[in-house]
Amino acid sequence: MAERIAVGDKLPFFLYDTPYSAQNRFRDLLAAKSPLVLIFMANFGHPITRTFASRYAETYGALRDGALALVVRSRADKLSRSIGPDTLPYPLLCDADGVLYEYLDIPQNSSTLMTYSLEGWRILRQARKQGYRAVKGAPQQLPLTLILDRDGTVLFCHYGASLTDVPEDCEAIQSLLEELDLTPEEPEIDARAFHQVYDTHSEAVPEEEPEEPTRRSRRSRHGRRRPAAVDDFGPTESIREYNTPELDKTSVVSLFDDPYGDD
Repeated sequence: MAERIAVGDKLPFFLYDTPYSAQNRFRDLLAAKSPLVLIFMANFGHPITRTFASRYAETYGALRDGALALVVRSRADKLSRSIGPDTLPYPLLCDADGVLYEYLDIPQNSSTLMTYSLEGWRILRQARKQGYRAVKGAPQQLPLTLILDRDGTVLFCHYGASLTDVPEDCEAIQSLLEELDLTPEEPEIDARAFHQVYDTHSEAVPEEEPEEPTRRSRRSRHGRRRPAAVDDFGPTESIREYNTPELDKTSVVSLFDDPYGDD
């Protein structure tokens, strides 16, 4: 029986497909860089999912202290027609049958008043002008945001109350990591050791005229050096027109269990 995951629980390893590769190991994604921010949203054809996928791509350079992956309820083979390996700077995990969604008890809701925030209504209104037509009465998939460490342990968990109840962009994700103290800290300096090295150096090296002070590099409010450029990936490929998949005809993603043992 499905049960909501919570902080301290461990997400099991599994295999997943992306629009450009199959049978990927989730354990490898966790090992590549941690903490991993894993965001579950509706199918990729949904205008709100598209909007946030674009925001994350455009601001990805702001995520300095972690990694991001987006999970969608869409078929990998269908998305492969428009999404290549260089389209998004982060992995797009496809779970058309909602195996993970069920396992994590991520709810759906058929009430538009309950699932759409003011921002959601604005996005939907703009999408309708571009030709998007939602299926009346269809259940809306609510989101989930997880932050995981290298072994899949949940460090942060938030079940969204509306379709837009996820981090706004990668700058917001970076701020969340900093607020939760999940970013690498700069090493502290032992004062006595520092003075000992300094005094030894002062005795050995004759004094010289002081140089002009150099301007310090800008730092963020959290004391970390700001990146030279916000976006290291360059311009992202524009995400194409809305195309909502029929969930009752989608295929099963390769999940549970990971057949490979620990290396």
